[in-house]
Amino acid sequence: MSPPPHLLLTLCVFFWAGNAIVGKIASGHIPAFTLSFWRWAIALFIILPFGFRAVCRQWNFYRNNWTYLIVIAFLSVTVYNTFQYWALNWTSAINVGIISASLPIIILLLTTLTGHEKPNAYQYGGAVLAAVGVLYVISRADIEVLLNLSVNVGDGLILVAVLGWALYSVLLKRLPEDIDQVGLLTVLIVLGIIGIIPFYAWDLMHGRTFVLDHAAVLMLGYVSVFPSVLAYVFWNHAVHAGGANLAGLFVNLTPVFVAGLAIIFLGERLALFHLVGISLIFAGIYVAIRLAKRRVARDA
Repeated sequence: MSPPPHLLLTLCVFFWAGNAIVGKIASGHIPAFTLSFWRWAIALFIILPFGFRAVCRQWNFYRNNWTYLIVIAFLSVTVYNTFQYWALNWTSAINVGIISASLPIIILLLTTLTGHEKPNAYQYGGAVLAAVGVLYVISRADIEVLLNLSVNVGDGLILVAVLGWALYSVLLKRLPEDIDQVGLLTVLIVLGIIGIIPFYAWDLMHGRTFVLDHAAVLMLGYVSVFPSVLAYVFWNHAVHAGGANLAGLFVNLTPVFVAGLAIIFLGERLALFHLVGISLIFAGIYVAIRLAKRRVARDA
């Protein structure tokens, strides 16, 4: 029996929250493009012994759908991750949080426009309620914080990253249900790394390197295993089982987990606005999941 999509999505978001913190720390230690390249190179080394056989077993699918696979690999492995690390050199955590909070709404719009899913009123309501909770957390309950935001290069890069991930999540529904997730991730990493190479080459040409010390090993180890291999396998499985709209809604938990990790590792304090925002986020998820299921059961 497969784990429920809600559990898998929660773990994904937790791993990605840790990735955001590590990425911010690494911005002064490892260049963004270099971090992205070595993250996926190490992840490929880890997963290849398991994924190679899976790819061979389903080679006909990969051979017949190579253009589609290039697109989703570029949107996810190349664009989303590389641009996120890149953006952390310019933008603030508040800006990143607000722009990332738009992911569920973007997914809802994309799935509606493409006809992949038909969101109901509860899903729309839950997404809006959760987004309000996210804004409450990242604005620290101060409307002036939201009104006085400045737009910079980093904000644009994060928006591109979010758009890429939203489209990737929608396109995942085209995959057959019997596709091996480990084999799929192996192919996506290979194709995605090819897309990262030009960015990494730019770092090398400009002398942007790093020292492989203890801190670098720990950072590379984390980003290569948890937000890369495990999170991608969990996310892909959850999208197939629960849909892109459900997956997008769980992204609203990112600032909650980031705040928790910051309290534990950076010594920040839990404030009232954190608790209020967290409550709104979980209320939104409850509305979109539980109440929607009750309506379906009632109408059946």
